[in-house]
Order: sequence, then C-alpha cells, then structure tokens
Amino acid sequence: MGSRVAQVGVAFGMDVVARSAHLDPGHAKSLGVTPVGKRILLATSDVVTLHIRLSPRTVGLIGTDELALMRPDTLLINTSRAPVVDEKELLAALHAGTVGGAALDVHSTEPLPTDSPWRGAPRTVLTPHLGYVTADAYEIFYRDPLADILAYSAGEPVRLLTP
Repeated sequence: MGSRVAQVGVAFGMDVVARSAHLDPGHAKSLGVTPVGKRILLATSDVVTLHIRLSPRTVGLIGTDELALMRPDTLLINTSRAPVVDEKELLAALHAGTVGGAALDVHSTEPLPTDSPWRGAPRTVLTPHLGYVTADAYEIFYRDPLADILAYSAGEPVRLLTP
C-alpha cells in the first residue's frame, strides 16, 4: 500500500520520503522515493501517511515524541489501524496546534460514538473506516446480499453457514 501511495505522490511531483523496517532502499529509489530515518521523515514531511500492519511492535508507533518532531503544519493520515497512533496524544497536539491536521479512517471505537472527542477535534477529517472502499468492493457488498435474499426467498438459499 505504501508503495502505491508513494507512486501517486511522485506522479504529482512530490518529494517522497519513506521509512519502514522492511524498506528495500533500492526498490524505493527505483520508484523515485528517498529512504530516510524516522526522525528525518517526521521532522521534514508536509504529510505523514501511515500504511502499516498492527502488531505489538507498531502499537503507539506515533506517540508524544514522534508528534513533537512534526512541524505545526504537518498533516498526519492514518488509514492503517487506530492503535498505531496514540489517539490521546494526537488529540492534544491538534488542540495545542503543534500538528497541522489529521485525517483518520480508523478509530479505537468503531463506529465513532456521537460523544467522541474526535467529533470536535480541530483540523480533522474523519471517515468511518471506509478507505478500502472501491467500486469493485461496493459491487460485491450489494450483489452478494441481494443474491442471498433472492435465493432465500425462492427457497434455494446459498452461502449457508454450517455449525
């Protein structure tokens, strides 16, 4: 996912930097991406976008120290998993103006409760964990349930669950 996002950035003429424990520097350079360390990435990026699996190693990957490295105009995008970012610290940084903004497609509680402090957070874009949605996904989401209902109504159910 990160490689694809990087390619889009490069196509738009952005200077793209990347950091990953599994980053192949040669492959990154072949895409027009500059491999850098975490501190440099956070301190110099206009936009930090996260594309990482949730694991014990990645929980809290972006916390107090990392947010402090970011400039006050940096935008943080998290479409991976909510625990990768310390939500409490990000919310505080947004209110303090030490981070420029956040776009979050993942939340610690989904759907996002109506009384969530995120609903009043400054400079945020919040989506309901639908960053994966594509035309193909919608086709499946609507086609399969409709086929299930029609088959069941005709007395010929499909995709039966067995105990």
